[in-house]
Parts: sequence; structure tokens; C-alpha cells
Amino acid sequence: MIRVIDQANQLRYRETLERQFCFRHEIFVKERGWTAFEQDGRYEVDQYDNENTIYVVALDDDERVIGCFRLYPTQAPHMLSEVFSYLVDGPVPQRSDVLEMTRISVSRDKRGGRTYYELLTGLQEYGLQQGLSAVSAVIRSFRMSVVQDAGFRVHPLGLPREVNGETLIAVTFEIGEDSLERIRHTAGVTGPVLEQVTQPAGALQRKFA
Repeated sequence: MIRVIDQANQLRYRETLERQFCFRHEIFVKERGWTAFEQDGRYEVDQYDNENTIYVVALDDDERVIGCFRLYPTQAPHMLSEVFSYLVDGPVPQRSDVLEMTRISVSRDKRGGRTYYELLTGLQEYGLQQGLSAVSAVIRSFRMSVVQDAGFRVHPLGLPREVNGETLIAVTFEIGEDSLERIRHTAGVTGPVLEQVTQPAGALQRKFA
């Protein structure tokens, strides 16, 4: 199940949202060493977790967080425009029909399985519901072929570059019905994966217990 958390349902899913930040701590702080973004020894949070952020969370049958990503409006200052603009040849995409995707991750015990593809399916479903044309992202370059093989149309925004020991590339993922059908086939799903689809967040307030 893929749950979208935004202003409309943040109070109802406050516990899910907190578990998502704890999950990100496991992935990005403990596994990848991003200690600069550690908060209270439990959460992974940065400046793009704010009133504009939309969270997309994969849950198992026990509502354990097993994957996630977040979306952010590109018309506001965002990670690609403020941190990784040097990866883009030309202007950074900044339009109302383009959101930025960051912090995509899958739990260690679910890697190599369906969860990653279900998250990508959820991205297409949400994007179509919201009238998006594309999603921008910075990914490790080896992921280009993985996402393309899954059914996405991926457009590089610049050349790959070495960043802190990893080869990164800025891209856009097209949002479209054809991409949705291809990724559903790859994921082995026949219907929607989103628990619900809501309008983009206007003012999501994070309150940790």
C-alpha cells in the first residue's frame, strides 16, 4: 500500500509521518552516513521537510514503513535549484506541473522486490491525478537503466558527475498513462497502488512526539 501524506490528512496519519522520518534515519543516517541531517537521534530531516512537502510512503500489511519518497514544488527553491544546479546544463525546470522527487528509499529486507516498483507506480498515479507532466530528481547514474527498463521515459538534464564518491545525474521522469501501464506491468500490479490521492499540501506542520 502506498500512502500520500499532505495537509489534508496529516493529523490522521501523524504516526505514519513520524515513522517515515525514523525510517529515513535508518537509511540515510545509519546506512549512508548523512549525520548532518540527524535530529534527536531518531529522525532524518532537512530544510526541504517543510510546509510545501508531500510524502509518499510504502507500508506493509502491518503498516510498517518499507519505502518512501517525497515531492516538492519546483517553483520554490528546491534541492536541484539550490544544491545540485551544477548538474543541469541550462535552466533548472521550475514549473507548476513539475515536482521534485527526493529521498526515495526502500527497506533493506525489501530491496530487489516489488516495493521499489510499487513506489514508482505510485509516482505515476499521483502525478496523473495532479496533472503533472514530469518529476525532476538527482539519481545515481546506474539507476537510469533500471528506471528505463521498468517503463519510465527518463531525460537527462546534464552529464553524470562524481559527487562524494558517487556518480550522480539530474533527470526528469515523464508522467503519462503509457508510463503508468508499463510500470504496472513491471511491478506485477493490475490496479491502483495508492491508498488515496489528495491535493498537494499547502501547509504541512511536523509535530514529533
